[in-house]
Amino acid sequence: MAPLNYKPHIGKNVIETLTLGMYENPFFIYREYVQNAADQIDIAVEQGILSKKDEGKIEININKEEKFISIKDNATGIRSSEVLKFLGDVANSQKDRTKRKGFRGIGRLGGLGYCKKLIFKTSYQGEKEKNIITLNAELLKKIIEDKADTSDAASVISLITNLTKKEVDAESHFFEVILEYVTKEELLEIEKVKEYLSMVAPIPYNKEFTFSKKIYQYFKSKNFKIDEYDIRLTINNNKLYKAYKNNFLDRFNNISSQLIDVDFFEIRNNDEELIALAWYGLSDIINKILPSNNIERGLRLRKENIQIGDENTLNKFFREDRFNHHFVGEIHVIGDSFIPNARRDYFNDTSTLVFFEKELKKELKKLYDIAHYTSNILNRKKEIELYIQEKEKFEKQSFRSEVEKNNFLQIKEKAEKAVKTLSKIKAISKLLEPIKKIYSNIISEDLISKVIEDNKQFIQEISKPSFSKISKEQEKIVLEIFAILENKLPIEKAEEIKQIIIEKYN
Repeated sequence: MAPLNYKPHIGKNVIETLTLGMYENPFFIYREYVQNAADQIDIAVEQGILSKKDEGKIEININKEEKFISIKDNATGIRSSEVLKFLGDVANSQKDRTKRKGFRGIGRLGGLGYCKKLIFKTSYQGEKEKNIITLNAELLKKIIEDKADTSDAASVISLITNLTKKEVDAESHFFEVILEYVTKEELLEIEKVKEYLSMVAPIPYNKEFTFSKKIYQYFKSKNFKIDEYDIRLTINNNKLYKAYKNNFLDRFNNISSQLIDVDFFEIRNNDEELIALAWYGLSDIINKILPSNNIERGLRLRKENIQIGDENTLNKFFREDRFNHHFVGEIHVIGDSFIPNARRDYFNDTSTLVFFEKELKKELKKLYDIAHYTSNILNRKKEIELYIQEKEKFEKQSFRSEVEKNNFLQIKEKAEKAVKTLSKIKAISKLLEPIKKIYSNIISEDLISKVIEDNKQFIQEISKPSFSKISKEQEKIVLEIFAILENKLPIEKAEEIKQIIIEKYN
């Protein structure tokens, strides 16, 4: 079939789609530029420009007063002969999609939607000049808004682009993205940027995160190395780390629980090839949704250690959506078959993805069960603790009404049933290591032993006091007064008054 003798007109509005229309979260620009810098660091190591990945640096500079953002790396830079093609062409990246984190060639335009000028500065090792490409985002906006202007996308890019060159040291090699006169204020909020990158960027776990070593060791045992880069906010030269921590916060930012441990699972395809590795945190509040101020909440999907989607992406794979927010953890997918879509909020459809999703649901069903077991353990513990508390009160009283006795017996019966339930869970936990860890953290054998010994005789031996000096009708009134005292006063005070009355009328 012969091709049509027709050249399509790609309208200027496609540029707006690629900059503002494709992504919901404006912070994506940080991810796109960081991911491009990480790719170039990899290439710099392959080419010997950097001897190892640790020498690569990605520096982010934010100046809120001057409305300025810069993301700079010390990787390969771009050759002068290729700079216009590399930065001027749209969606024409020559990157190998099986090896690189970014490969479509559209992310670099993202900044156009959030500033008045988007500038790329770069130099290549061995060349004595640096190239400066400036894209006039303010002019672009006017052209797009002019309905009478029918320019195509290529013409518009050409019109808003300017190239200048400056002399530089031949050993210099870098690439820098600059957004001047940023129009989106939140992109200049340093803490928000730090928070975003702490969950999205390919950065290491903080050494203060107790379980980081265990995670690294497990992944190493599976011959998988987590991709990590030195990314810094230059305002304080702080190296960025993932946001995982040893404890969880309540909604008032008070520590509500400690992380007990981490556990793992893996997914292999039909050929026994590893296609995903995951870790998740264990705690005694897995039965509850973590408040949103725990920014690390939710199992996160990652490819080459860059987050895919957000904290809600894996919700649909749980039996109930909300259960994803009961956990913290990461699922790292492995292999060329996982291709992020253009928005990087999920993957393109492949047979590997379908298989992965099916197996993932099975694994997350286990996590769902862990949450229910934890809830059961905690509720049974409360019933036992209530019994112990009420028993202490009951033993201090010199008189107990029939209502009190019956209420206490019901509490005791619940505690006895709780012990039996916990015994079953303990037996099950021998086969399920995560349940075993949670159970042993919540339940002590001492707690159980306080209920196991039957106490019926203690209940039966307690009888109402005798009143030899008053009639049966008067005795009923006194007992009613006793009930009022027990209901209205602290136990010690009520017992003191009751004892005085008993001694007087006996």
